[in-house]
Amino acid sequence: METQKIIVDRAEAKELYRKYKTHQHYQQPMDWEIQRAYQLIAQGRVIINAVQSIISAGLNDEGLPKLAIVRADQPACFWRPSIAGGGEFRSDNSGYRHNEHYSRRLRIADGTWPDQQRDRWHYRAQAPIIPIHLRPKRALENYHVLFEAEWRPAPPVDPILLRRIGKSDLWTVCAAWELTPIEQAVLASRINA
Repeated sequence: METQKIIVDRAEAKELYRKYKTHQHYQQPMDWEIQRAYQLIAQGRVIINAVQSIISAGLNDEGLPKLAIVRADQPACFWRPSIAGGGEFRSDNSGYRHNEHYSRRLRIADGTWPDQQRDRWHYRAQAPIIPIHLRPKRALENYHVLFEAEWRPAPPVDPILLRRIGKSDLWTVCAAWELTPIEQAVLASRINA
């Protein structure tokens, strides 16, 4: 899976992190996000733009997003396209309710994909299993999974576990893996049940 990585030299990131840390008493929430991103890059972590990665990947042959993102504690991802060429990735297929479960949604701006599929009000993709040795020990709801979406009853194969930095489109890559044939078989049995 191709993602939009943030490329900054580790030494430069370390120096910029120190500068932000020195002036942290003047910080706004955006400054903290920048400081945290520099800190993680200086530690050797990979930072990506998940939403930009989804947009760059584009649409599949059926006019649906090639990549999907969902909270890591959810069993499925729902894509709700909008008439204006955007949409939302959601953890459920309920109707639009103002601010209800806002953390379970990720919006793609209107006008992004004017030629997308819209013959249904939502599409469902099975979320991948996070292998137990890669699964966070607590607060799984604070993580997301980015994966190549199969908008039919089939398990995905190439996911990435992410943790969001603040409210921006900066995400720390926590793990990347491919589902084994055993994991795919177990997940497929849950889909068809």
